[in-house]
Amino acid sequence: MASIRDVAKKANVAACTVSRVLNGTAYVAPETKLKIEQAMKELNYIPNELARGMFRQRAGIIAMLVPNIRHPFFSSLADYMEKELYEIGYKLMLCSTDDDLEREQEYMNMLKSNIVDGVIMGVNSLDDSEYESFQKPLVMLDYQVNQQIPVVASNHGLGGRLAAKELIASGCKSVIHICGESKKKVLSFECHEELERVLKEHGIACKKVSVRWNDFDFEGYLNMAKTILHESPEIDGMMSADMPCTAFLKAAVQLGKRIPEDFCAVSYDGTYVVNMNLIDITTVRQPIKEIAKQAIAVLETLLAGKTPKKNRYELKVSLVKGDTTI
Repeated sequence: MASIRDVAKKANVAACTVSRVLNGTAYVAPETKLKIEQAMKELNYIPNELARGMFRQRAGIIAMLVPNIRHPFFSSLADYMEKELYEIGYKLMLCSTDDDLEREQEYMNMLKSNIVDGVIMGVNSLDDSEYESFQKPLVMLDYQVNQQIPVVASNHGLGGRLAAKELIASGCKSVIHICGESKKKVLSFECHEELERVLKEHGIACKKVSVRWNDFDFEGYLNMAKTILHESPEIDGMMSADMPCTAFLKAAVQLGKRIPEDFCAVSYDGTYVVNMNLIDITTVRQPIKEIAKQAIAVLETLLAGKTPKKNRYELKVSLVKGDTTI
């Protein structure tokens, strides 16, 4: 593999001149620059991005931690993050913790080194002090650590109200909703709190089932759905993230229920999953692309050494009517 010295020798210039061209740190005559670029091309020279980043005190890498990359929301969000970061000259380092505290701690320890310029945090298993003591630009997703670390989230309270009103309008009398394990500062739980509040105000029975991110794949959700619907045949409505929602719909059909006459469903997230079935699922859609854009914009502010205008950035969700509600 060619080195910077090989390039300098072929272009008949000093190695420091090649370095100036690579790093853009000083003026180099156009004809000299052209010679160096031609030498790099002929030698198939690939610059050491990490070394260049250290020279500039910028790695050009942003890390994103997620609980499970198989989850449709996080895979979709990571895709948008990668594209948006690439447009502003950064690469994405994606870290999937499998919702495991020890794995998250290991990633955090690694990221405290000079490997990355900043972090977008989509997990929250550690003690808040770990995030508060993190010395790099940090943006949280859906988790309010304190008033200093910025957080980007959807308006989950609105999402819960939209889902509840749709299930009420569909005539549901007994509703189940599936969510992650409850944590006080996780903003996405506002959706489930508002769903319960509105349904109970209207005299509708409501049951919550909590699961870990890494407890189930689709088959696991399907088996859970079959068990719940078999044991509680009165359930005629449900809300959950996209994947478990599709599992409940499949289980309901297998048990002879008609959709939406006997069983209604509203999914939450609105990823590609909601349009992969024979019928489209009514969904509360999170603005995933806008979440990515907002998180990166806030991170850019931090990278520039500035303070974001707000501590909490909240984006509006919307209800997209499908065939699983009346």
